[in-house]
Amino acid sequence: MPSDSDDEVEMMSDVELSSDEEESDEKDDVSLIVLKRPPAVVRTVQDVEVVEPGKRQGRGSATFSAKEKLGYVKEYIEQEGLGMLLSKELGLVLFHLDTVWMDGSTSKDKRRAKERLAPGSEVCFLVRSFHGEEYKDLSEDKVVHQAVAVWFGIKPDTVLKVAMGEENTRRLEEHRKTFMLYIRGEVFMRVSLVRVQAEVAGYLTDDLGILEYKDDDRGKVNILFHTDHVKVFKKDIRHYKKPAKKVLPVGCLVSTDARSIHISGVRNIQYQAILVLAGDWPITPHPTLFPGGKGSKAPKYDVPKGDFTFYYLELALESRLKRKVDQLKEVLAGSKGNITYDWRGVEYIRSKDQFLDWKESMGARMGGNRKPPGPREVMDVFKSVRMVEEEVAVRVVDREVENRTWYSPEAWEHGGLKLKEEIKEENCGGTPAKRVRRE
Repeated sequence: MPSDSDDEVEMMSDVELSSDEEESDEKDDVSLIVLKRPPAVVRTVQDVEVVEPGKRQGRGSATFSAKEKLGYVKEYIEQEGLGMLLSKELGLVLFHLDTVWMDGSTSKDKRRAKERLAPGSEVCFLVRSFHGEEYKDLSEDKVVHQAVAVWFGIKPDTVLKVAMGEENTRRLEEHRKTFMLYIRGEVFMRVSLVRVQAEVAGYLTDDLGILEYKDDDRGKVNILFHTDHVKVFKKDIRHYKKPAKKVLPVGCLVSTDARSIHISGVRNIQYQAILVLAGDWPITPHPTLFPGGKGSKAPKYDVPKGDFTFYYLELALESRLKRKVDQLKEVLAGSKGNITYDWRGVEYIRSKDQFLDWKESMGARMGGNRKPPGPREVMDVFKSVRMVEEEVAVRVVDREVENRTWYSPEAWEHGGLKLKEEIKEENCGGTPAKRVRRE
């Protein structure tokens, strides 16, 4: 009777290798050391896993497009990093410095990222759009777009995996909630007059001046301005390295965004300029349009019917403007609130020829294409855009993968196939050509 040990032995015929009957000087090209199973090698890999709608945090009506979009930084809302992009296709896009990629990875230095992405900087981004009744205060279409990743230059390799991961998705939801708190708290600065035409009436000091605006309802009204908020042909006044009274002459026509103010003890100043533009307009800054509010006068824009209001979103802007008002109070303290102009060192524009001379002295282009007549389209809104891709959310998961291979140096000590390195003789830098068979 055979023993138990005999049952475990399988009798096999001899294994003939392909070179057993071939004569060769090199008989150790391939050697079968031992037929033994190699050890399992365990590796940890990261996968992107699609999250089912019922298991997502903050689920709702949302769409995501894997196609990268183009736009530029419109403005920053707060010091912590919340800001707004502007895209020709989507309009407004909420973003945060946490989602900015630099040098192939997410930026850990917000200050450096903000310096690299100053307002007006062009960027690429991936966006997710959210729809619902909770966003009715943002747009007529009740939609908000949010960038899940922002970068410039070459698209990072792992941007999709990280941007749509569970951790980043959770942070983005917090940023979105913060923005909605600002909206409901009505903390943004309302713009009463948007890009209305005014004329430089005079200067109170070297830095403070008055614009005169003809209001259809109230007649001529005065607008306080400070040279820190003036751009001449898209550049700050300090760029010209000349006194403001010479860079922006009295009589010059400008476009301005202004807010309503009431200054106790000061007469005949109804508005304060948030921005003054002489010459061509830069792409930024520019106010944002939201539904509702007290309304804005924007004669140069095609504003939708109904109640709409323009706002500047930077939270620190109001305190800077207030300091300029405090300067005015100090200047007018001795005149009992009456406006008295300082004409020393002032340049004037009294004719079209003088205007053209001034324009040329500022280095502006002469002539050029004029903008078509009629109101402009409002770009600074959340636009409703149909996404082709379906809603998707993902999370990054770690999993262990086990595999075995004969062709691994780790397996050689246990046995396996080991190929001997071939020493090839070079024949004119290549292998001999094959002989063509002739019939």
